[in-house]
Formats: sequence, structure tokens, C-alpha cells
Amino acid sequence: MFDTSKIKLIEVYSDIAASKKGAALGIKALKESSENLSSTYFKKFLSEAIFNENDPYSEKTNFKNAKYIDKTYSVIKKLANKVKDLRHDNIFPIILAGDHSSCAGTIHGLKMAHKEDEIGVVYIDAHADIHTPYTSESGNIHGMPLAMACGIDNKKSSINNPSKEELEYWDKLKFMVSKEGSIKPENIVYCALRDFEKAEENIIKKNGINVFTVEDINYNGIKNTLENIFDKLSNCKHIYVSFDVDSIDPLYVPGTGVPVPNGLTYNQALQLNLGLIKNEKVCCWEIAEINPLYNESKNDTEKIFLMLEEVTRTLIKHY
Repeated sequence: MFDTSKIKLIEVYSDIAASKKGAALGIKALKESSENLSSTYFKKFLSEAIFNENDPYSEKTNFKNAKYIDKTYSVIKKLANKVKDLRHDNIFPIILAGDHSSCAGTIHGLKMAHKEDEIGVVYIDAHADIHTPYTSESGNIHGMPLAMACGIDNKKSSINNPSKEELEYWDKLKFMVSKEGSIKPENIVYCALRDFEKAEENIIKKNGINVFTVEDINYNGIKNTLENIFDKLSNCKHIYVSFDVDSIDPLYVPGTGVPVPNGLTYNQALQLNLGLIKNEKVCCWEIAEINPLYNESKNDTEKIFLMLEEVTRTLIKHY
């Protein structure tokens, strides 16, 4: 019988870096869905929680180009340390995150645990999330985690002049592990990317970051896409899969903060994640940006919970 102690849930109750309130409610919605479906999922696995430092919407942020960067730094640092500790014990973290800034904490934590190894990232998301305080029009940090993880500023595409304090926090977020980024940009593979700005496109092209669009996935199929992903990341010893539910077309799952049309079908997203989780290099899986405030029915979160349950069941068979 599989030892369930080899898997641990990290619940990140934070939407402090998002453009809209509500992603922090996603974990509660998953638990309610589990109960509605008479599942024992959340009773099977140990979990740890990371909460906001305070209610991010109760006070105005002091930072224009990287909103709530002080509070976000605290959340990301806590997550990084939890991921590090779990990987040191050879435990597989499943991260249930609010907003997608969590990705930076996960990557830093993996690098803390595997300092000498190349780490690859499969980023299943409608958005590139590789802005910086220099380039972001909104200042929302959930659009910046991959830049943090790579240690990127992208000053050539600058439209902002971040304050000294913003940049002090930004440097701490970039270099949480060492004086270099925790991953190389070329070790990122995007899936379902379709909504990004020129500044992000510049980084993607400059660094040769691999992108599998929805059209690519439709044309090649899931099996070939998976083979291509693992081929691109063949030099990486560890692979982290970060799944943002907005990668799915809002026709199937509307409950997310920044929906983008022309996404993956629900079944494509499920099969992609199931195929990824079977690979022995995959050491961490994360789901983010579930926002029940934008659900059209309770079934919306239930579908995501069923995906979480199926991915975990497949992981147990292959871990």
C-alpha cells in the first residue's frame, strides 16, 4: 500500500498579488467540492497552510509598480522554505495556491533543496507571468513570478521607474537562494500561452523559451506534446509542473480571475497533467488561480477538484 506520507499538501491562502480578490478562497472551494462528492481526499494527506500577512485589501499598498511586494515577499519566502523542507525529506509537494505568484516560492524552494541540479518548469497558463516592476503596466505581482525565479529585470523593455524600496524587495525575491536566478529561462516550457505583452515576448524570444500554444497542442496531440516537453527539458534532473486553471477555456471552467478565451478543453488539461505527473523527474505539482467568485455553478470547482484527485491518484501509482 502506498505511503501517503510521501505526499503533502501545501495550502497557500493568498491572493495578495492578484488583480482580483477571490483566489484565496479557491482552497476552501476545493474542500467543499470534496465533501459534496463524498471524497476523503483531504483526510488522506497531511497539509500545511500559509496565510496572508493581513487582509491585502484592507489597506492601500505603498508600492505602485509591484503592489503589496512586501506582503508577497513574506508569503513567497514561507512557501520556499516549506518546499525545501519537504524535498529534503523526499516528499512530493502538491501546492494548492491562490494567486500564481506562488510559483516563485515553489521554484526557490526546489532550488534550495536541489542546489547543484538543473530544474525545469512546465508552466501551463494563458499568461507568461514574466513581467517585472520595470515592465508591468498593472503592477500586479502574480504576473511576475517567473521573472523572480529567473532573476530577470528586463530593463530594455522598461516603462516604469520602480522606487528604491520596491527594488530592494525585488532583489530579495529574485535572489532568495543565491546571487543568481533559481532557474534558467531556457528551462521553462509554456503550455497554452496566449495572452502576453511585448516586454514578455522579448524575454521569451531572447532566451529561446519553448512555447506550446493551444494550436500546437491541438495539432500535435497530448502524447506528442508530452514527448516534446520532456525532450526540451532532458537536461533537467527535476521538473516542476505549475498549472493555472486559466489555461482552460472559460467555456469549461469560468471560475478564475483572468479568463482568456481559446484555451485548452477540460479534457486536454486533464490529460496533459496526467501525462506529466507520470514522469519520474516531476517532483512537485501546483494548481493556482481557482476563483470561486467567478463560478457559474458549484460544478465549476467540482471539476477542478476531480482533476486534482485524478492527478494525485496517478501520482501515487508512479511515485
